Amino acid sequence: MKRLFFVVLLLGFMLSNLMRISGVVVLPPLGESLGLSASTIGFLSSLFFYTYGLSFGLWGVLIDRRGAFRCCGAALLIAACGSFIMMFSGTAFAVGLGRALCGLGLSSAFTGILTYCAVSFPQKDYGGYVGLSMVVGHSGTIIAVAPLGFAMELIGSRGVFCLLGLFASALGASLLYFRRLDPQPQPRPGEGAVNPATVFRELWEVLKNIWRKFPLRVVMYTWGISAAASAALQGLWAVAWLQSSAGMARDTAYLCATWISFGMVAGPAFGGWLVKRCRDEKRSLFTVCLLTQASWVLWLLLSIFAKSPALFGAAGFMIGFFNGCGYVFMGNAVRALVPLNQNGGTVGVINMFLYLMVILFQWGTGVCVDLFKAPAGGYTNIGFLSGFFLIVLLQGWAFRLITKVSSFKAA
Repeated sequence: MKRLFFVVLLLGFMLSNLMRISGVVVLPPLGESLGLSASTIGFLSSLFFYTYGLSFGLWGVLIDRRGAFRCCGAALLIAACGSFIMMFSGTAFAVGLGRALCGLGLSSAFTGILTYCAVSFPQKDYGGYVGLSMVVGHSGTIIAVAPLGFAMELIGSRGVFCLLGLFASALGASLLYFRRLDPQPQPRPGEGAVNPATVFRELWEVLKNIWRKFPLRVVMYTWGISAAASAALQGLWAVAWLQSSAGMARDTAYLCATWISFGMVAGPAFGGWLVKRCRDEKRSLFTVCLLTQASWVLWLLLSIFAKSPALFGAAGFMIGFFNGCGYVFMGNAVRALVPLNQNGGTVGVINMFLYLMVILFQWGTGVCVDLFKAPAGGYTNIGFLSGFFLIVLLQGWAFRLITKVSSFKAA
């Protein structure tokens, strides 16, 4: 039964990635049918990320207190409500509300599955389960583009929202039905509702614990900065950068950018295999981070000296691959450094930091791109280079901190 529930939580995590990216495909046609402007559609889509990022820590603390089944089950039902609201939406407010509810509900999925794996399986197998979770979970970003676009052709955007809502409802209801089989401690009789003040107090304690433990702080820096860097490239600027630096057609640029997603799927699979076999986890993590940095340097150099789609695709795959591989080591380090009753809160806070970095990196690169606009308008390669060069420098600083950590094991 443990593996069956793992699959249910895994499908929830895949759904969260699918819904996170789906706005690119589903929202423009829906917005057009409602007569919304492009800027309004962009704002409504971003509401998912605000609720998604801000609620990570809160869900983490709640999962530590009440278990993944209760919290993720309820959260998936919230996400289902968001999908159904968008299915019947006739106004911008309804679309925005639905998008925000989806973000709020689906932000529990990643923390939930990592916490479930931490309490359900031996520590020696934890890295493998984290790797598998990321492989299947990140495949949702691939499903969210071409397959979802094909589904839209068949049943329309409202039909897609209906299917997503039904899928989230089925997953959430199954977790709540079997909540008493959750391996995490169950609420004591008479414990009642969770006090919001207590939740925020525990969240503050998790923050202080991360700050006090230097190895844990390094994990937060490396995970947050490296993931935000790839998100800024993959989720925002990759296609425009390839068009401006290499003169690629839009379809070719899309194909090259997709290789980053393929790397994100393949990397955790290799990381899950490697983390179980490496003797020195610190050295292995640092090596993977060096390869991540080298992949970024290759991308920057290609934008100056090359125009080959094949080379850009290879560099993008390497960025995704080594990032994904590193995430497994970082997740394994969190499992080793914190008590099980703080695992969810710690993962949640790290992801809050990650999404803060995503917002800063996307905004900062946008500022750099605007500073170096072409005289006739449009983007220039120097604008992208300047923004991402600063990000790669900051990432290198975070990776260098790994050398100052004595061990990623609990003292």
